[in-house]
Amino acid sequence: MTENDRTALAAFEGKLHRLLHEYTQKEELNRELSLRIEEKENSLKELQLRCTALEKSYNDLKQARVISLSDAAVGETKERIAKLVREIDRCIESLKK
Repeated sequence: MTENDRTALAAFEGKLHRLLHEYTQKEELNRELSLRIEEKENSLKELQLRCTALEKSYNDLKQARVISLSDAAVGETKERIAKLVREIDRCIESLKK
């Protein structure tokens, strides 16, 4: 083996070790990111279930309240809801800007 061959082989070995090291690092990063994605997906599922349960509870409460309200209270409630809707609309408009 000539000196040029040895130099080329040493350079090749160095590059190969560097590539293997980088591959190992990327593989570890990929595992970490996969775990984080899985955790986020689980968290999202839990929050969606909680949201669904809260929406059902809210709707049940809303129905119970409507049944128990008098005509004057219904009018006041409608006014409050309209005010809240206007406030939400203003918020949405300011977010669009």
